[in-house]
Amino acid sequence: MILWNAELTKRLACSEREKALLPSLIGGLLGLCDSAKTEGFKSLAQSEDSTRRPFMAYGLRLIAEGLSSETIEEILAIYLATSPLSGYEFLSQCVCAEALLSLAAGDPRDLMLRKLAPYAGAQAATDLLETLGTGSEF
Repeated sequence: MILWNAELTKRLACSEREKALLPSLIGGLLGLCDSAKTEGFKSLAQSEDSTRRPFMAYGLRLIAEGLSSETIEEILAIYLATSPLSGYEFLSQCVCAEALLSLAAGDPRDLMLRKLAPYAGAQAATDLLETLGTGSEF
């Protein structure tokens, strides 16, 4: 889990319209979790989707290289702290970082969803858990 400070949190600010894009991003990241189990991380790092998202390709390469979760977290935290992005671009990068950390930890899909959903806001998180989750009680 990325540790936040006031400066990073301020850079997450974006409009509600932009936040409405997060469920789609989270759904795609959950699909990545499913694919990682069947295809492996090396093939995902070289996929067309990850080449469109250099940050994801970088993170997937770190995982494929077998680095520990703690080392990956340190590297991604530095990447985020030095990123020039803000607003929705930064928020989506943070969500991707959280997904990468969940993949590196070997988290099941449901746990990844529970880690990513709060980025969308309280009500959207509840909706995400209902629509993308297994339907289990929480």
